[in-house]
Amino acid sequence: MVRPILPKKQSTGPPLEPDHGFGTRPSKRRCVSSACIPCRKRKSKCDGGMPACATCSAVYFSECQYDVQSDHRRKGALKRDLETLKERNDSLGIIFEAIKSASDVELAEIVHQIRSSEDLEPLAESLRQNVPLPDGSRSPPSFEGDLSEIMGKPTLDETGETRYFGHTSSLSLARQSDYSSPPDVSSETWTTATSNMEFITHLIGLYFCWSHPFYPIVHRERFLHDYNVGKTKYCSSILVNVILAVACPLSDRPEARANPNDANTAGDHFFAEAKRILDEDEKTSLTTIQALALMSVREPNHNRDSTGYGYMGRSVRMALELGLHLSYPANGPVAFTPLEAEARRQTFWAVFSLETLWGIGVGRLPQIPTSAISVENVRVPDAFFDSTAWRPYVDTDVVFGPEDEQPSVVQAMMHYFSDLVLIMNDTLNAFYAPRIRMTSKSLCGFYSRCTAWYDALPKVLLPAKTPSPSVLMLSMAYHNFIIHLFRPFLKVRLLGSTLSPQAACTKSAGEISRLMTTYRDMYGLRRIVVLSAHIILSASTIHLVDFPTPPASERLVQGVRDLEEISAHNAFSNRSLDIIRSLADKWNIPIPREAQGNDAASRSSSLGQVLGDSDIPPPPPDVPVSDDLFWNPLWDPAAQEVADPRPMQFTSISDNEAYNWERLSQDGCSIAGEPDTPERWA
Repeated sequence: MVRPILPKKQSTGPPLEPDHGFGTRPSKRRCVSSACIPCRKRKSKCDGGMPACATCSAVYFSECQYDVQSDHRRKGALKRDLETLKERNDSLGIIFEAIKSASDVELAEIVHQIRSSEDLEPLAESLRQNVPLPDGSRSPPSFEGDLSEIMGKPTLDETGETRYFGHTSSLSLARQSDYSSPPDVSSETWTTATSNMEFITHLIGLYFCWSHPFYPIVHRERFLHDYNVGKTKYCSSILVNVILAVACPLSDRPEARANPNDANTAGDHFFAEAKRILDEDEKTSLTTIQALALMSVREPNHNRDSTGYGYMGRSVRMALELGLHLSYPANGPVAFTPLEAEARRQTFWAVFSLETLWGIGVGRLPQIPTSAISVENVRVPDAFFDSTAWRPYVDTDVVFGPEDEQPSVVQAMMHYFSDLVLIMNDTLNAFYAPRIRMTSKSLCGFYSRCTAWYDALPKVLLPAKTPSPSVLMLSMAYHNFIIHLFRPFLKVRLLGSTLSPQAACTKSAGEISRLMTTYRDMYGLRRIVVLSAHIILSASTIHLVDFPTPPASERLVQGVRDLEEISAHNAFSNRSLDIIRSLADKWNIPIPREAQGNDAASRSSSLGQVLGDSDIPPPPPDVPVSDDLFWNPLWDPAAQEVADPRPMQFTSISDNEAYNWERLSQDGCSIAGEPDTPERWA
């Protein structure tokens, strides 16, 4: 009889280990993901005990240590990795939110910091701490709250002008009457230098035709309105006298000169009246800022660079005092009408642009960093054109009809030129106050920004079939800046880049010559702006370097002729001619007696008069022209054998004696002709 199978009894105790004849089975050794450091060295088994393993404590009686960072299989290590990723993600989120809400100026600064550092945590921490303070209006009234509210806020004086003092200054607490001054008393002519209204109107017409489109310092419509009705908000005696002084060299009338027989005295009587008014009452106002800026434009024309630079500095400081560089909310303590805001905006960007051009001309730091600017750029009209057309205006009785009119693009040109000036400003700071070293990569970055700016220009600002004088000057100013960007690097080759500094300079110098020819053929050089002499000089230095190639010879001859023509009413042109002559003598450049092209004999004769043609030796036979673009233009067989092979020092670029060629080489540059080694690219 088979017995029934009984169900298995449920055990309430722990399961029993199977018996293999050795008694109770020992527990399985725990798997250790990482041994301690002593056990690793001894190559002994480690149970991973914490804080000390059994091997170290019971067997070897040694100190037990763990390298927790070396084990990425531990949960702790994975947790740390997750925390690191989370912190980086939080940092990126803070930076992203800051970029979305930042202004153009703040955005440029953030991008600069991102590019200059691999560690983004300091930037994120800085942005994290830069949080808006709580609204003081929600707290109960107190002296502390009232003081915090008014400190650093712009105020209006009794004349209606803003006064801006930062929160570190206590001058914003002064009474408004402390800044008031007697209003400007206008007369029928606004000047005591002459009472001839027809002549004054004539000079104002010359100014707004030839000078204003490239230097739009004043708001034309508001100035003419206040000039005609006798108001002093956008017009004043000092501003009118300076405008007349700037316009006098554009006129051929004898009354435009303090001495009718001396062309160098053109406008001196109006300028003396402007200085008298400035000395008697140097009140800070929009018109005084504009007048000082125009005074700085006139002074180089009379070889008074230091005085002109001083006027420019005073104009900039007054602009900062009025807070023209700042944007003001519509519901803030100071509110402006749209016309007032536009006039302030135009004045600031004109002063900022002119001061940056001064920095390029004299090789100095700009006074206003781009990071301090929050006011928006000049607005471009919807159709890019201004309300009034442009037509030539001269002394003669020639009347230009509607067929001679061209669209006026003053506002659009000023907007885009201000964008270019921002690049110029950053470049000047990189040259003369570098926060980081200037490398070949950063140099190419500046060039890329410039070319991107030029490619983005609208068609109305490109020198097409019949460009206006200001449009031609805009393109020439662009190419002039390219020359100044690369001219210190003529003997340098940029590693890792096909960009050639000398090729870029040669191309821009050729473009300047072509544009100047167009300007001369269309309008003549009688009334070209003062900046033109500086541009021709910059291009001529490159033509000297490119000698004796035929294009460079022809362009230099024509450039000298242009400077000679301008010199009749522009003293800086004579200085430019002296500079060209001294460079040719110093470099012993064999300038040919005859240049190729039409009217070569007359051009060669003109060049000889300036460069001392009788002292120029004939060119040596069979002058070798190297295939290398960076060949030495100073051809001298004897000197070539003992020429100093060392490259140009970096101190000539940044004026910083701490730099030398070894550092320049590390920054991604080499002497022209050296092999391109990728490992040296920075």
